[in-house]
Amino acid sequence: MSKKIRILLICYYFPPLGGAGIGRPLSLFKELGEHGIDCDILTVKPVAYRVYEPEQLTLLDKSRIYRSGSFDPQRLMYLLGMRRIKGKSIERGREISDRFFPDPKVGWVCSAIRYGRQLLTSQKYDLIMSTSPPVSCHLVAQQLSRETTIPWVADFRDYWNAYPVEDCFSNSKLIARGKELIKTIRKEARSVTTVNESIAAYLETDQVISNSYDTDFARLWLRESVPDRFVIGLFGTFNEVYPVRPLFKAVAQLLDQQPQLREIVRIDQIGNTDPNWLDRELEKYGLVDYCIKYGFKSRAEAVILASHASCFYVGVDPEKGAGFSTGKVFYLLASGRPILAAAPPDGELCRLLKKTGNSFCITSTEIESAVKFLHAKIEIFGRGERSFDICPGYAEEYSSQRMTARFATLFNRLLSE
Repeated sequence: MSKKIRILLICYYFPPLGGAGIGRPLSLFKELGEHGIDCDILTVKPVAYRVYEPEQLTLLDKSRIYRSGSFDPQRLMYLLGMRRIKGKSIERGREISDRFFPDPKVGWVCSAIRYGRQLLTSQKYDLIMSTSPPVSCHLVAQQLSRETTIPWVADFRDYWNAYPVEDCFSNSKLIARGKELIKTIRKEARSVTTVNESIAAYLETDQVISNSYDTDFARLWLRESVPDRFVIGLFGTFNEVYPVRPLFKAVAQLLDQQPQLREIVRIDQIGNTDPNWLDRELEKYGLVDYCIKYGFKSRAEAVILASHASCFYVGVDPEKGAGFSTGKVFYLLASGRPILAAAPPDGELCRLLKKTGNSFCITSTEIESAVKFLHAKIEIFGRGERSFDICPGYAEEYSSQRMTARFATLFNRLLSE
């Protein structure tokens, strides 16, 4: 199409909030202009959150970022003076979910709709896009699309809120409402997009646009790992959903079998996690002295620190993680390093890593296989092979530039129909 396109992108998670949830909307906001598409953001005013990345706002056009008030719990905590909150366990998250529908961010919906109406009245938009989680974003976009007949694209980065509706609620009525809402979204949205085939099958859509790594940050990866240690990187969030026990069991077994490696092996933790929980996990396997805990760092600093690694570990829920292709893994692909993953063998993460040729998937019980993988990589390290190709060929299709181009193609097609 020759004319300039303008879209309104509705998302709850956006800088100064940090973490994996901001990656997709942030890349679209930064890069859609290269495809002749202007993108405005409708998001929430400051809320209490686990991690912040205000530096991500530095080079952005803030005049195109619109923030509405909210009555959701995190916004109210912020107004009461709280800034940082701890991540909730799965059990606690489910308990909270049963008090709200479609999710705890529903208190943002009315304010966002009111602000959205003002934007759509004062400015000309060709398309509305919402990206979840939280699913509440879709309620905002749905109402605005109904009132204006502007076509709407509903993007799901997860099934619902990490897991399918059936696993997010214990109340059968809420489960039924959730399923009905998905049907309504599928019916009313001009297109329903998602990040992988498993979620696409669940939502009954065929529009898969993979997650990505930020191309600018990928250029910060260093080619060489540290020369005096074989460093296993724990990059990003780890908790009950993204477990570390398979790695710790494998490293403990490796050091018992090969005690000479105690002077070589190190684990670097970089990202948001509960340090008390991590310490307990390390103590179980006698690995406290083998781990450096850097904690959460800015994205640029995290990439530089993670460049120390000779390989990375990723873990997902062994029972419910088949549909997870975690956002952080795309950054790790760009590093060129091999990845050891504990994940369901038929799941999205294993299918993705098979394309690399240098990574390996195990189940949470296949510890001996993990030991052999690590030992083989340590032998390669011992031969002095410590250089890696940054953004190798298998990673190129997962760059933010490729993801944005796919969305741009979709938007142009929808508006030309």
